[in-house]
Amino acid sequence: MHRSEFLELLKRRLPELRIAVNRQEGLLHFEVGELRKHAQRAIYDEDRVLLAICFRLAEEGYAKGDKELQNAIDTSFVEELEFKTPHNSYPWAWEMMPSVLKRLYLEFHGDQRIPP
Repeated sequence: MHRSEFLELLKRRLPELRIAVNRQEGLLHFEVGELRKHAQRAIYDEDRVLLAICFRLAEEGYAKGDKELQNAIDTSFVEELEFKTPHNSYPWAWEMMPSVLKRLYLEFHGDQRIPP
């Protein structure tokens, strides 16, 4: 899957991100970053339905994506997610994360940022 195919899929499944993604002027890491921000907001808001959609998009993009898309999902989506903050922990969100994305997260962070 190429960037354009992924973004078409993202905008179809999450039309509310269309404007934010378009503002990134073709910079893939920033475009994927908009998906990450949306997923992070879903975690903080405990919106399991929205988070599942975000995770499925990222998982599909990583599984079917070219090297550039895989790299963007790894570094601009997975690595930036927070499952623990100083005041809260979100173990349910970690449990929802697809195994391929968990593997990427653990390769980068280890387990210090995973909620108990």
